[in-house]
Amino acid sequence: MNGLPLSGVRITDLTHYWTGPHATRILADLGADVIKVEYPARLCVLRGAFREGKAYDRHPRWYQVNRNKRTITLDLKEEREREILRDLVGVSDVVAENSRPGVMSNLGLGYEDLRKLKPDLIMLSLSACGSSGPWAHYAGVGGSLEPLSGLQELTAYHQDGKRMRIKEADVISGVFGACAIMTALIHRQRTGRGQWIDASQLEILAHTMVGEHMLEYVMNGTHTLPLGNRHARFAPQGCYRCQGEDKWVVLTIRSDEEWEALCEVVGQPSWKQDPRFGTVEDRRKNHDDLDRLIEGWTRSRGHEEVMRLLQARGIPAGAVLNTAELIKDPHLQARGYFKPATDGTNGLFPGLPGARPEWGSLVRRRGPDLGAHNESVVRGLLGRPKQDVPTINEDEIGTGFDPE
Repeated sequence: MNGLPLSGVRITDLTHYWTGPHATRILADLGADVIKVEYPARLCVLRGAFREGKAYDRHPRWYQVNRNKRTITLDLKEEREREILRDLVGVSDVVAENSRPGVMSNLGLGYEDLRKLKPDLIMLSLSACGSSGPWAHYAGVGGSLEPLSGLQELTAYHQDGKRMRIKEADVISGVFGACAIMTALIHRQRTGRGQWIDASQLEILAHTMVGEHMLEYVMNGTHTLPLGNRHARFAPQGCYRCQGEDKWVVLTIRSDEEWEALCEVVGQPSWKQDPRFGTVEDRRKNHDDLDRLIEGWTRSRGHEEVMRLLQARGIPAGAVLNTAELIKDPHLQARGYFKPATDGTNGLFPGLPGARPEWGSLVRRRGPDLGAHNESVVRGLLGRPKQDVPTINEDEIGTGFDPE
């Protein structure tokens, strides 16, 4: 890992599900030694719902979201295993957790407890609603935080349509968590001081996805309504069905010049003289009619063909690609975005946007088997005796989908 930006940084990872593990995965990609702490009696849901044949070690989501990490198993209800965790914190730069506020403190593992072991410790608490305020005691996942933040009120196909999820809350909060940790590392490098980062996933969503709409209401008294696939200024804009099953293309016309180019590509120069579409305001008022005309053309062509025809005339357009098509996409292939793991794991992994070529492949190994590093961490890193190495009883393993 020599030369990676976070080489030499160690992170004790107590996060679970998707948001927290996504944050620490970004840091692991960048070279941090991320040691994930797992509770065998209730495994992370990313390990799946099945135990037979150690299926929990083979789930693709686990492979991806926890790649490049090490893992140990600890039952933090037991004082002896809490002592192991304290030793691990003592040789770590960062602790990351996304439990409900109070859980860590009740175990004697809150920030004030842990900073006694490591005065310059950085701790990220990535809870649903933060540690203070009337909603602090709420647990939450993306499915509850999207409507609470106001984001879901903006996502529908039309103003009166059913509100829907975008299912990106975990990823957005995870990226912010990683950025917060890196900012704190820079701060510590400059000042020598650690800090506690009390991050609210609800506030992250409101800030990143809803803030401009809040400002619109505060400044102008305007209540934003869903636009579907349309644009507040440009027209036409939409997602249009193409030839084949569930094949689509998206396009945006930003100017009269692009509108004229679209008419020519479609082979309908008469549209340029149609009074319904003379100006952008005319096109917005008659968007439904325009959508039907455009889709009458796209339905007879492949989505990638439509994309190429439009892009060749400078029109922003993109085929909507499924997973198999993304793997074969020439644009992503030319940039080496999908990469094999250097440990020989079958399959390809998404890369990390912004990675520098000199860093090489950032996908070094898949997500680890349960307890794979118990001995190397407890004995090798912490220097504790063999009897302290946690053992795994297969009969006591539970999944994150089991009833509590």
